[in-house]
Amino acid sequence: MEVQTTPLRKVSAGTAAEVCRRVALSPEAAALLTPALSPQAFLALLMKGRHFSDAVRFLAFSLPPREGVWWACVTARGGGRLSPSETDCLERVTAWAYEPDEARRRACMEAAEGLKFEGAAAYAALSAFWSGGSMAPEGMPEAPPDPSLCPTGVGASVLLAVAAGEPQSADRRFAEAIERGTDIANGGNGKLRTELRREAS
Repeated sequence: MEVQTTPLRKVSAGTAAEVCRRVALSPEAAALLTPALSPQAFLALLMKGRHFSDAVRFLAFSLPPREGVWWACVTARGGGRLSPSETDCLERVTAWAYEPDEARRRACMEAAEGLKFEGAAAYAALSAFWSGGSMAPEGMPEAPPDPSLCPTGVGASVLLAVAAGEPQSADRRFAEAIERGTDIANGGNGKLRTELRREAS
């Protein structure tokens, strides 16, 4: 997969270093960082060096919360067969992404709880719940989430979706996950080029 080197429309950070101040990367990935490197150029270096998990975490922290949650959702949907509970969970995440209000945000938390906070779908829902608002029960004093929780949940969801498949196809699934994420970062819907070709045929 070729990762673009032109600016990503939805990424507000001017340099990769701005993002990396908030995300923990492996020492090998961090060694690739230079002060003036753009987010898209650093992402390309991570993919070229096969630092796939670092690339996922970096992109998760680069995207705005809503776009990040959508990335987690579409990647989880493309990760293989889903149980009815996982499908319901991702439908709630989709509803929140289309219209992010408080009721939909809390419905995502309920769905994640129903999945015992396990798996890609649950973490996609958790990332929506952690996107803002209050973590306290309704009617209690507000307790806003730490800003790092949402992108952490996004990255965990994407990594879990990739890990759900066969080990021998992990590289391809990482590349597809990053392709979805960069498409969303450019204002797209996260569909793969192969999916778009199938729809057009």
